[in-house]
Amino acid sequence: MKRELIKELARSTAEYGEMSDEELNWLFARLSKKDLKLFINLLFWEIKNKKINVNYAGLMTRDYEEKINASFPNRRAEFKEDPSLIAGVKFEYGDNILDYSVSGMINKILGNIKENL
Repeated sequence: MKRELIKELARSTAEYGEMSDEELNWLFARLSKKDLKLFINLLFWEIKNKKINVNYAGLMTRDYEEKINASFPNRRAEFKEDPSLIAGVKFEYGDNILDYSVSGMINKILGNIKENL
């Protein structure tokens, strides 16, 4: 099967969210071991990129949640209070991390100081 078709299949599967036993059997019957491995990797990547983890300290109001959701369209945000953050918020999506927390800023400052010593 061509890579583009496998990629589209992975994208559709990630969008739909689950596969029935019948669909899995169809997939296993038609994909080679190499293609199945590619499908699994692409599916993992699609799922990872559809989700955004929002770690925050303190109180997260409904208004802030709605603003964050609007800032990341086509992604499903999961909000979690993180006691390791002093204050602020940290976003993780795909391979990206946006750290707007006080503890993140302190770590960045300390890292710069260590680099320049």
